[in-house]
Amino acid sequence: MMNRMSHVLQRLRRTGVYAIALAAGLVSAWAVREHVQQRVQALEAEARMPMVSRLVAAYDLPAGTQLEEVHLAVREIPEQWTSRASIDPLDLSSLLGATLLADVANGEALLRGHLTFTAPAPALASRLYSGQRALTVAAADLGGLADVLRAGDAIDIYVSFAHRQRELTVPLLQGMRVLMVGSEPEGESKGGSITLAATPDEAMRFVAARQSGVLTAMLRHRDDAAVVSGAAQSDLASLIGLEPEPRVAPGVSIVYGDRLDSRLDEGISNLAAVQAGTNKEQP
Repeated sequence: MMNRMSHVLQRLRRTGVYAIALAAGLVSAWAVREHVQQRVQALEAEARMPMVSRLVAAYDLPAGTQLEEVHLAVREIPEQWTSRASIDPLDLSSLLGATLLADVANGEALLRGHLTFTAPAPALASRLYSGQRALTVAAADLGGLADVLRAGDAIDIYVSFAHRQRELTVPLLQGMRVLMVGSEPEGESKGGSITLAATPDEAMRFVAARQSGVLTAMLRHRDDAAVVSGAAQSDLASLIGLEPEPRVAPGVSIVYGDRLDSRLDEGISNLAAVQAGTNKEQP
């Protein structure tokens, strides 16, 4: 009897171990199933998240880039992550030609704050022709005309100077193009300097004339290509039509060898007469 009871208890223990293992397996399977289902639900929720199309940089774009279609691409972005300043692809045509104010990395959404439609001022060197230099001169050197000059104007510069005891005025530089007035390329500034486009030779002539003469600027029409020739008579008297003073030809003394003794005797006689008169006047 006791043996049968012991045998039954052993079988119950084995059955209990199997039951516990089975229960543990079922619980584990249920936990895994729940985790998988939760993950699937999360992925499905993400898939159901509203997406919007936005313009992004097709590749790294540096600041100063003038936008064209090749610079941009379209990307789907979750609506909740979209900035209000981002740009819809339907607005692409209104962005072409805009200039980037900041660098935009590849794939980064393009924002309206990145753009400007105000063209940056061109570099001064870009306005020079090949072989030209930018010559900056003081406004005082050009007289009162400097106050009314604007970028794009053309001027002639004359120089007045003394040469061989004559005061002359001659054209120094003609058709000089004004690049900038003061510090403003558009010429709105009443600055103290004028920047001209000049060749190296013209610049050297201007510097030399400024050191030795008085400069005067004259405004000309920008389309006027006429060349003013230097007048042969450019002093004031000749320019206003006055007769120049006649020049006295220097005298030339002619000495004859056969008359040298007679002139010497005549000179001695005159000197003796002067001395005799002087002696009579003394008491």
